[in-house]
Amino acid sequence: MKTALAALLTAFGLVTAAQAEPTADQVLADAGLSAADKQSQSVTNGEFVNVSIGGVSERDLAFAIAFLVKTPPDALAKQIVAGQLVTADTQVKAFGELSGAGSLADFAKLTLTADEAKSLAKNAKAGDVLNLSTSEAAAFKNVPDGAAPMQEQLRKMLLARYQAYKASGLAGIASYDRGGGRTGDPAADLRKASEATKGLQKYLPVFQKVLVDYPKGTAPGMEEKFFWMKSVIHGELTFVLSHVMVVADGAARAAVKREYYVSTGYNAEQSVAGFLPVQGGTIAVTTVHAFTEQVTGMGGSMKRGIGSKVMASKMKEIYEAARERSQKTR
Repeated sequence: MKTALAALLTAFGLVTAAQAEPTADQVLADAGLSAADKQSQSVTNGEFVNVSIGGVSERDLAFAIAFLVKTPPDALAKQIVAGQLVTADTQVKAFGELSGAGSLADFAKLTLTADEAKSLAKNAKAGDVLNLSTSEAAAFKNVPDGAAPMQEQLRKMLLARYQAYKASGLAGIASYDRGGGRTGDPAADLRKASEATKGLQKYLPVFQKVLVDYPKGTAPGMEEKFFWMKSVIHGELTFVLSHVMVVADGAARAAVKREYYVSTGYNAEQSVAGFLPVQGGTIAVTTVHAFTEQVTGMGGSMKRGIGSKVMASKMKEIYEAARERSQKTR
């Protein structure tokens, strides 16, 4: 049976189903890193290399990154589950972990300044500025003035979003009210991204089921954690709810980071990573699908190209910070 990374690469269209388990060189070649342009060599030298992939919709900023690290797959997986990618992201200003049924106490570190509360109160309505359901927008409208009441309502909304997703998975993600009868549907986009990994269905059917059918779909020994984050992304205050899952396949690991709620800037994001042990370290391939309505319409293709490069650059920074931290603690 193929390793997790081989299955992931098959899912991305980088390896054909008929191939045997690939070597590290074959993995990189199938990922489009040819020897002629020395990209494959760049990866094995520890550099980050972009891999072009197709999006699953016109809203999709899709890209992939391949690189080599000295850390073994199991250690990488543990770092991801522990939230190291969260702490390595300089955009994150505060974060916390959610567990079980969750409670408002889990959001104790989520605070708002007076100015942040005023901005939230001003924009908390149906439209394109904030991602809110119809009922969420109505609830914010009735909140009294002041940072404390707005902070409390924000915590309640995020807790409700977490509880709905924990109970029903993708089906529990409420759509965004864009006004004028328009909606944004992050659940549909995340489902498309999950269903696009068709290779997983053949080689890792349990993992594929987790992606699509969580929480009904689970995997033996699967590790998972939930986080909330208060970030500043491109100058905008942004609140994010994320779900991290890791599944073992022999010595290899497959990991998913799903941002099932994002307050502004983009609708949702899903990263699927494969970590394959090779001589001298671990070859890692991470594919990201980030969804936003800001890249649709006229000039959408160009916008998606630019947006993908920006997000790929940021992802490299996060991975690099995590890699440096890991090497310092070894």
